[in-house]
Amino acid sequence: MNSLSERRYHFSGVGGSGMAPLAQLVSLFGARVTGSDRNLDRGLRLPIFDALEEARVTLVPQDGSGVVKGLDALVHSTAVEPTNPDYVRAQELGIPRIRRGSFLAELAASRRTIAIAGTSGKSTVTAMVAHILLDNGFDPSFYGGGAAVDLPGAFPPGGLRVGGSEWMVVETDESDGSVAEFKPAIATLTNLTRDHKEIDVTTELFAKLLEQTRERAVIHVGDPALAFVARPSHLPVLTVAVEGDPVWSAPELIAGAVRLTPNGVRFTIGGAEARVPFPGILTVQNAAFAIATAVAAGVHIEPAAQSLERFAGVRRRLERVGAADGVDVYDDFGHNPVKIRMAMEALRPSGSLWVLYQPHGYGPTKFFRDELIETFRLALRPGDHLLLAPIYDAGGTANRTIRSEDIAEPVAQSERAAKVATREEALRDVVEGARSGDRVVVMGARDDTLPSYAREILAGLLARTGEPTASRSQR
Repeated sequence: MNSLSERRYHFSGVGGSGMAPLAQLVSLFGARVTGSDRNLDRGLRLPIFDALEEARVTLVPQDGSGVVKGLDALVHSTAVEPTNPDYVRAQELGIPRIRRGSFLAELAASRRTIAIAGTSGKSTVTAMVAHILLDNGFDPSFYGGGAAVDLPGAFPPGGLRVGGSEWMVVETDESDGSVAEFKPAIATLTNLTRDHKEIDVTTELFAKLLEQTRERAVIHVGDPALAFVARPSHLPVLTVAVEGDPVWSAPELIAGAVRLTPNGVRFTIGGAEARVPFPGILTVQNAAFAIATAVAAGVHIEPAAQSLERFAGVRRRLERVGAADGVDVYDDFGHNPVKIRMAMEALRPSGSLWVLYQPHGYGPTKFFRDELIETFRLALRPGDHLLLAPIYDAGGTANRTIRSEDIAEPVAQSERAAKVATREEALRDVVEGARSGDRVVVMGARDDTLPSYAREILAGLLARTGEPTASRSQR
């Protein structure tokens, strides 16, 4: 993995949460790296661009000018279409075009890699495993789809850490199929739902991952869909379940005696007690998978469980950005029905819940339309508010025949408070309507301006109180 000093790469879509740490990694290992991004061309000078330049990544316009003769490859995100100028130029010059996930799988092959797979929670599980291993002297490298908070040695903004051992903890991606290209030492399957692909397609991808896993697998046997993922006979499997799961086979490790509080969880696993300073049953599941994965790597269960009491979280995963006038404001990556429902359940306040959700694309919104409507109908309670922003438009050739109104109107017809609102309108509604004991959560994916919007809402709540600053606790 260190033999990159003579290589040259261009990353198209370099500001993405998965692309940025990969570009940083390749540059830090000595390759010459350029990168382009639509947000940069739009004039959005996001913090991630400063972090990329700090890692010696040269930023250029996304107009094809960064794709030059002599490049070893164009590395691109799934958001980059064949009509993109970088992609077109690479075709013209005969330069190899490699998906981000495929490129990562190649790099990870040279390490003793732990590959985390699943359709929900894998960014958090990946960061948790890295935290536990680091806390127990393993000095792992880490590549995550989300920025880990306060992970020692992580390169800003937190999605990458280069360790001194053979261990590498990696979040894989089923959306582009590259999860099936990894050949890890340990594979962890957290769950399986209809997300980027239909369940049967993802089932085959996960089966291929297990077939190529060299040492051990960790599987959530309380997830019914994972029961249909074929397990190769050569592979030892450590099975995990959470109290209340519909368990399909006897698990070796079970998370029991679960206690949920508004700001954290407690449970026992393998005779050890775990405390994690984040709410919700999904936190229990994620922590159980992370502990089991660390055990599979050789950490004793008691110190593995104890490590998570000091886990600081992942940006945009139930991230508490602050509080004002008794109202907590959160930022969350939730974008598919399962993630949205789990986040809403975890954040259930003593008062009302304000959900400001921006659908993250026309294709995904069509794919999930009926499930999103049903999710909001069931998860919203009297007094809650759903404010849907217009669908995020990343440009390109998307079919724009669906609107946020196609979700909001059916939800409102079921006597739930739901409507489409611009960011300005939603901000005004929250500032005028939120009361002490309420919680506000900004939800959505792909749009890198959502975190700043969550902080804008916090500032609006502060302005009505006259307070100069807010509580910034992550917990």
